[in-house]
Amino acid sequence: MKNKLLIIIIVCCYGGLVYCQTGNNKVVDSVNVLLSLAKDENISGNYKEGLQYATSAVRYANQYKDKSLQAKAYVSLANTYQAIKDYADAKKYYNLALDHNTDDYFVNVASLNGLGNIYSIDIATADKAAAFFERSIDYTLKAGNTEHSFYTYYNIAGMYLNFKDPDKAYPYILEANKLLPTIQEEDPIYRLLQQLNFAVYYNQKENHTLALKYIDKALVIGEEHNLNRELIDVYDFKSEIHQELGEYDLALESFKKMNYFEDLDFNAEKNLQVEEITANFKVNEFKQQAEASQLKTNFITILGVSALLLICTSFLVFYNYKKRLAYLRLQKKNSALVLAKNEAERANKLKSELLVNISHDLRTPLYGVVGITEMLMENPSIITTKKGLLNSLKFSGDHLKSVVNNILKINEVESNNITINHSKVNIKSLLENVVNSLKYLADQQETQLILDIKEEVYAYYMLDEVNLSDVLLKLIDNAIKNTQKGTVTLSVSLSKREKSKDHITFKISDTGTGISKENLAVIFDSFKQGNSEENTTYGIGLGLPIVKSLIEVMGSKLTVVSDIGLGSQFSFTLECEITNEDNQLDDISIHKSLHILVVEDNKINQLVTQKLISSLGHSCTITVNGEEAIKECNNTHFDLILMDLNMPVMNGFEASEVISTENKNIPIIALTALEISEVKERCHNVGICAIINKPVDKEALEDIIRKNLSLVKST
Repeated sequence: MKNKLLIIIIVCCYGGLVYCQTGNNKVVDSVNVLLSLAKDENISGNYKEGLQYATSAVRYANQYKDKSLQAKAYVSLANTYQAIKDYADAKKYYNLALDHNTDDYFVNVASLNGLGNIYSIDIATADKAAAFFERSIDYTLKAGNTEHSFYTYYNIAGMYLNFKDPDKAYPYILEANKLLPTIQEEDPIYRLLQQLNFAVYYNQKENHTLALKYIDKALVIGEEHNLNRELIDVYDFKSEIHQELGEYDLALESFKKMNYFEDLDFNAEKNLQVEEITANFKVNEFKQQAEASQLKTNFITILGVSALLLICTSFLVFYNYKKRLAYLRLQKKNSALVLAKNEAERANKLKSELLVNISHDLRTPLYGVVGITEMLMENPSIITTKKGLLNSLKFSGDHLKSVVNNILKINEVESNNITINHSKVNIKSLLENVVNSLKYLADQQETQLILDIKEEVYAYYMLDEVNLSDVLLKLIDNAIKNTQKGTVTLSVSLSKREKSKDHITFKISDTGTGISKENLAVIFDSFKQGNSEENTTYGIGLGLPIVKSLIEVMGSKLTVVSDIGLGSQFSFTLECEITNEDNQLDDISIHKSLHILVVEDNKINQLVTQKLISSLGHSCTITVNGEEAIKECNNTHFDLILMDLNMPVMNGFEASEVISTENKNIPIIALTALEISEVKERCHNVGICAIINKPVDKEALEDIIRKNLSLVKST
């Protein structure tokens, strides 16, 4: 924006020439014409001709010996030298203009700003540049021109920010801010530029969040008033802030918006060029008429048109120059953004792979811990003497399982890998299983756990059983952990009945500690908790974020009502399809003894799975890899296969593909420590009909066996 101020001062300076002439003096007329021609040639980029006209203007002005006219000629010559980057001569003639000690506002302001701009190029002379700018401010304030004062303060601040010295920039940002209310008929561009400087300042102070707030304010002003050229800079810097915050997708989005406004600016410049050609043609006509009448009547008109043309072409030259300088910078930034985005995606992929590996390494031994604990708890002689220890061990195992599942689930949520699978579900059985599984935790908290199902709710619906169970378990678990010696109630009611669908409302209410309004804003953020000071059994803060995401995927919305000391209520409503099928369970999974093939290489897991199957009244055969499983299937009839996936010799995928090809009527269930979302598609392709994660308990195993046998029977 620094060059933009200089152009404005030059325009004002030339504008002043028109009204300072003495109409009857040919020397004055000649000097003014030469200055106008020099200006036109400079803006057109014809610096050689511009220099000739400016030099001639100086010579004629010196002959006339008018200080004010000489000073203006020196300013014109200095402007030309500055345009061709001959800063030594530019400084010489700006100083000569000042040495004439005229009271001409435009000469003094243009000279001081010209010197300020030259010295602001080098960080070593930045303070000297600021001194010239400040002298210019004295003139502008005395003249009551707060617009020029604002721009000069803005330039000084911008200079120090360019040199990464935000502390020196800040006082000038504040001074510019004070002037905003004093500018008559305030243009919105002043407010936009001020927000931009604040944004740059706070970004350099590494307060990127506050910087983003200021850049967003600038964005609102720019878009509201169609300041398209300024929006190029705003979106450019917004992209930079998002990079600092590691938000690479948002950085790319801002970068694209910047390119969009650059395209708009380019099209506007093309139209401006057409207008410039037309205006130049008319100016040349006026000049010819002026020469014919000895530069008298039409001279003022000529310079007036030239001044108007200068305002348009000055901005054209400045932004064309800016666009050329920005091109390489934009290319580098685009490459950096793409590289950063690729690095972020690579890091996210590595995180996902790490979580999958952690899943397998934790779930495999955890299966043994949880399974053996449950077996011990079913032994009457042990449970009578070691009941407390076993209950504690089971609780710890279940808690660890929950933590592992939550970590993997949040990864699934962030990757948008959650899927919905509707099946016929006995909703009352589902709710009872959920409540029963949390009875021990409620007892530990000395809290009563109540299930309240209204009579109008049917027994069977088409539901996503897995996700609904997960949601209810996490919500009730959260309520119990925040309730000591109180009550937690799961209430299920009918809110609306349609022809083939019921709208079922689930409410989880507690009489616990409650959640403050401040904490309500963060409880759905990952790794955040509402009442961690009071909560002595809290986890890692993933339950509620997962719940919120799952409910949204299921087409509903989670609402929360809470008061400190009075408790909380979480509720959501699901649209459930009514099933017209027979509401009786298939007896095959209850009364018939099944022969199940277990394919598992881990000795402890073999023992646990065998005991689970035996406790359900079924028998099993165990093989240690896929190759042995195929041989057993060729020699023996099995009702169902429980298949591990990671095994030596032949893995579960390969074995399942062979077995399902030869006998499609045998349900193959993957019992694996791998994350379901990672292997789901591959399992489906090789004929595996269902997947269940380790560790699995007795009820879950019984349920999945029943469902898959019922499915085979119905086909």
